[in-house]
Amino acid sequence: MKKITISILILFILSGCNRSYESLEEAVQSEWKTPIEVVNQDEERQLVYYLDNDQHILGVYYYENGRYRYDNKQSVGITFSSDNGLPFFVQANYFEGVGKIIHGAIKTDEHEIEKFIIQYKNGEQQEIIAKNNTFITEYPTSITTSIEMFQTEIENVIGYGKQGEIVESYY
Repeated sequence: MKKITISILILFILSGCNRSYESLEEAVQSEWKTPIEVVNQDEERQLVYYLDNDQHILGVYYYENGRYRYDNKQSVGITFSSDNGLPFFVQANYFEGVGKIIHGAIKTDEHEIEKFIIQYKNGEQQEIIAKNNTFITEYPTSITTSIEMFQTEIENVIGYGKQGEIVESYY
């Protein structure tokens, strides 16, 4: 009887340490006291882009056996604004187990961004489909500079609307 009680107690403790959730939003929300909103997800790399009030956050989640886990250990957040045009940011970060990632957003309620195009100084460009005016993409293998020097490699980043119009330009 004592072994059964100890086994049940161990299982109870272990299940508490391995909190997993049915939805990604529930998993992320478990780390926050304020309401969050998941706005983008890269299922292949298991990255989640979400909002906490005006903070834009990108983090790594785990998906196993149909359940999601999340912690803030590998997350980066930014708040941004603009005195000139729509607020727009582009950032590169490294995530353990994922690699180098580029992400960004345009803050606007008037426009729906369809795609972003990153134009590099070496003549290459990346086209990324937007989701909720945000994007997540891989760091190009042709760019050999460090994450810290990423901004020096960009010629321009352009956010396009549904009609193909330029909504905002980063540079």
